[in-house]
Order: sequence, then structure tokens, then C-alpha cells
Amino acid sequence: MEKEVRNLADIEKKAFNIRLNMQLTQREFAKLLGISASYVSNWENGYNEIPVVLLNKICNIADVSFDYMMGLTKIVNKNVIKLDKIDKVFLGAKLKEIRKSNKYTQEKFAKRINTHRFLISDYETGRKAISTADLKQICETFGYSADYCVGKLKTCVRYDPISKIKPKDIKELVKA
Repeated sequence: MEKEVRNLADIEKKAFNIRLNMQLTQREFAKLLGISASYVSNWENGYNEIPVVLLNKICNIADVSFDYMMGLTKIVNKNVIKLDKIDKVFLGAKLKEIRKSNKYTQEKFAKRINTHRFLISDYETGRKAISTADLKQICETFGYSADYCVGKLKTCVRYDPISKIKPKDIKELVKA
């Protein structure tokens, strides 16, 4: 399976700007999030992605939505519910709902978002926390609100799916 490079820099850039707007040092921001300052430094320098659990904390602290952080909307705050923690089983049920409503098998769903079938199975059953990259990919590909998927919105919000050009398709476009 060809893996596409995922660019989550926008999420980390928004977290960085939130920290600056709050006039916090990396150490102060880290303390609010319950993590180390080096962890904040690592994502600000592009070494780590922000996990969904921490993204939730950042959204709660800054009063912004997952959808805003993931670039699904330019609206900063959509009056979303503040969750103390992300329920992996609830999120898994939403992912399964998205997959089934699109009539995809786990294998086909995994290929569509460039991940592995066993991860889709683990996400859907709540055995594993979804990666931020996979959640973002699912929301962009199928046009669902990330806030809805994690339970911060009770009603389903839909966006226009985002089509991405894959590296193999670029070669064909260049030839034309």
C-alpha cells in the first residue's frame, strides 16, 4: 500500500499560535496540558503530531473546535461541548457509522484513508486511540465534523469532502 505523506503542520501551527496568543511559555503551556515542555517543543518543531487526547485539552483551554484545529472550518469556536476526555468506544462507533453509511468494508475504508485494516478494527472497537492523522484524514475524505466524531457536537455536521491528489496521479497530470 502506497503511503501518502500527511501534513499535520497546520494543527501544530495553530497550537503554537494559541500558546503565543495566551502569552505562555512552552513550560507554562505544557503544565496546563499535563505534559513536558520538551513534548510541546517537539510538536512545535515538527517531530511529533499532537495526539487526539492533547488536542482535546488544547481545544478546551483555548475554547476552539476540533474542526477549526484540523482546518475543516475557519470558524474558531462553534459552541462545542468541552469533554474531559475522549471516549474511544464512542469515537469508534462514530467511525463505524461513517464507514457503514458509505458502504465500505474495513479493508476498503483503510485503503481510502491510507492506513491499515487492523487499525480501523482497533479504532472501531475502542481498543486503540485513533491517531490525529487518521481522524483528520477520515473527516476530510468523508466530509464529517471531527467535533461530531469525538462527541463535542450532538448533531452531525457535514463539510464538503476534500479531494487530495496522490503522488501517482501527479505524474499523470504532468504528462498531460
